[in-house]
Amino acid sequence: MLNNKKFQHSYRMIVAVLLVLSSVNFLGFAVAPKNITVVADGQTTTISTRALTTKGALEEAGIVLGQSDGYDILNSSRLEDGSRIEVIRAMPIKVWRNGRATDYSIGRKTVKEALDAMGISYGGNKVYPALSSPVTPGMTINILGQDSEVQTAVKEIPYAVKLKNNDNLPRGRRNVISPGKNGQAKVTYKVVNVGSRQFNREVCQEVITPAVAEIVEVGTGANVNMLETSRGFVRYKNVRQMEATAYTLAEGNGDGVTSIGIVPYHGIIAVDPSEIPYGTKVYIPGYGFAMAGDCGGAIRGNRIDLFMDSYNDAIQWGRRTVDMYILEQ
Repeated sequence: MLNNKKFQHSYRMIVAVLLVLSSVNFLGFAVAPKNITVVADGQTTTISTRALTTKGALEEAGIVLGQSDGYDILNSSRLEDGSRIEVIRAMPIKVWRNGRATDYSIGRKTVKEALDAMGISYGGNKVYPALSSPVTPGMTINILGQDSEVQTAVKEIPYAVKLKNNDNLPRGRRNVISPGKNGQAKVTYKVVNVGSRQFNREVCQEVITPAVAEIVEVGTGANVNMLETSRGFVRYKNVRQMEATAYTLAEGNGDGVTSIGIVPYHGIIAVDPSEIPYGTKVYIPGYGFAMAGDCGGAIRGNRIDLFMDSYNDAIQWGRRTVDMYILEQ
């Protein structure tokens, strides 16, 4: 009996020693310095850290995360030696569901991660773009009911024209350096019924073949009407100073379509057609490229009304004086 007690005591001592050694080894591993790389705000930083968490490592790297910012460990499932952490800053997006768009700000890598982080339920619904799609600034995530009618079609992506100034060319002369080529995209539409009429609202576009930009050099000169935009240089015929207000779909004529019979979208403006014919292409700084496609009772002379996707956007625009560039067709 005494020998048995001695054996049990010795056994417990051995187990205790092994546990202590195991704990020491684990703690030694956990606090061992790790070389990690942090990519944030356009800069790449490499640090040596003993942090046990990703947030702790980011703090040591001097990275401050906002409430809606996120991060992703690119080459491993947890923080370890050699990890590469990418910080994803919050970006503006919209979520369309139940017939309305809501603005959010979130920093996540995929649509699924963004919806989960915002606590937005999507189970049993159709989500466009797909849950695995990357989140991009300004994108709209569409959550549709399972019984929503959707259609797909292939459409051309018009190629962009990139202009390069050339002082050696005669003023206004154009020379195509390399021709452009249209691309193709698979577009998914949600069928929208407005009264007795049926329209398609685009919810997703997947590029099949990217467009190839056309490179054109133009002769520069003081009398050439060229305007630099986010799409490159464009040519305009004249510029008019206008008083610009904003409106949303709820403020239209009640049936959800413009005076020329289309569903309005960002880029449609209401004009006085006696001053600016329907179909006129324009560029408005602060709003972008647009087309005259609607009218209104109060829109007369040098008044225009810009369609906005949301009521908040319309309120923020308010009333202001703008230069409206009439583009060459």
